[in-house]
Amino acid sequence: MSDLNQFTRTQAERFQRHFSLAGFGIEAQAKLLNSRAVVIGAGGLGAPILTYLAAAGVGTIDVIDHDVVDRSNLHRQVIHSEAALGQPKTASAAEAMRGLHPEATIHEHRRPLTAENALELIGPADIVVDGSDNFATRYVAADACEIAGKPLISGSILRFQGQVSMFWSQPEFAGGPDAERWPAGSRGPGYRDLYPEAPDAGEVPTCAEAGVLGVLPGVIGSLMATETVKFLAGIGRSLLGRVLTYDALTAGFRELTLNPDPDRDPVTSIGADVAGLGGGPADACEADTDALRSRETQGAASDPEELRTQENGQAEADDLDFNPFTGEPKRADDLTPKQLREALAAGTVAGVVDVREPHEWRAGTIEGAVKMPLGDLARSGEVPGADEGAADRPVVLYCAHGIRSRQAVDWFKQQNPDLPVANLLGGYDLYRQA
Repeated sequence: MSDLNQFTRTQAERFQRHFSLAGFGIEAQAKLLNSRAVVIGAGGLGAPILTYLAAAGVGTIDVIDHDVVDRSNLHRQVIHSEAALGQPKTASAAEAMRGLHPEATIHEHRRPLTAENALELIGPADIVVDGSDNFATRYVAADACEIAGKPLISGSILRFQGQVSMFWSQPEFAGGPDAERWPAGSRGPGYRDLYPEAPDAGEVPTCAEAGVLGVLPGVIGSLMATETVKFLAGIGRSLLGRVLTYDALTAGFRELTLNPDPDRDPVTSIGADVAGLGGGPADACEADTDALRSRETQGAASDPEELRTQENGQAEADDLDFNPFTGEPKRADDLTPKQLREALAAGTVAGVVDVREPHEWRAGTIEGAVKMPLGDLARSGEVPGADEGAADRPVVLYCAHGIRSRQAVDWFKQQNPDLPVANLLGGYDLYRQA
């Protein structure tokens, strides 16, 4: 039995509602205090996860995130604030967590989770909580957890919908209904039992591409934090073998049953099929390095009046120098909608390629554009019209918000740096508004 001696006076005051909670009490609180959770992502999902794990009294929390705080984050990433603009998300989140539980041990890992470092980073964890925002990182996390036998709480959000589940290849519940359903030595369901293969690049839009309701990650992230606390405290029935989905527009929850696929081979390598998948850590790291410099410069102006002056100056500028959907700064091979219109009028464009999916074309297209979805473009290995282009007469690729087309331009230029291709900044949605 645990007693109060292991808690400081402030902890005893802080957790008294847990101490008096029937079915929880001092013993469950002590389990939390002696537990270690590794949380991937300090963004939309990470905000409620990290906040509630720290507030609940989890003793050690590792937070993995290589990004910095941007103003476009703040409508959903409520662990951060305007005062943290330009700061590493891990630092901003750690400050908030220590404010809730000063005695907690917080480890910051300011780097992306990759196949090379995943086992090292999750090694000390009692549980891994994946709040990342892209399939590449999710598969890396899931593969590493399956190989290491670590339990994984996984959640995802997009537009108005979200889902959460628990994956664990080697379940070992101490008791309760989970021990009966998943006895020690049995094989539990993993992420690849739900999603055997990663989607093709561009097949599933990111939140930056499709948008997300600001309060949605609060719902899904809180559910993820709840499942984490339950597991670490040894109470209740987990979501292992169940996938919980939520639709914010209908306020509806659904539950799906998930069993391990007996014909699926166990995972033996990490993220083998996600190399080059859009949104992953490999291509995010380099882009965010430039973004960090830009945002640090922006964040240096801490005076509110100075910030307003900067914003007004940007609004009055003749043309954009960043993608308003992502905040990424304009690159040399980006064309703004204004620049593309001028180039089309002057005949200095070799062609235009629409890489959106067929259902997106109903919203309209740029006149004369070749329609080729990103997956077909990647499989072809060639950009239509590029052989007739030149450095001063490129083929311009576009999608909805300039994210998928940016990935395509980067990929083709990795194969051939001199290929005359460019990206439409902000994509079709900005083009039709400009």
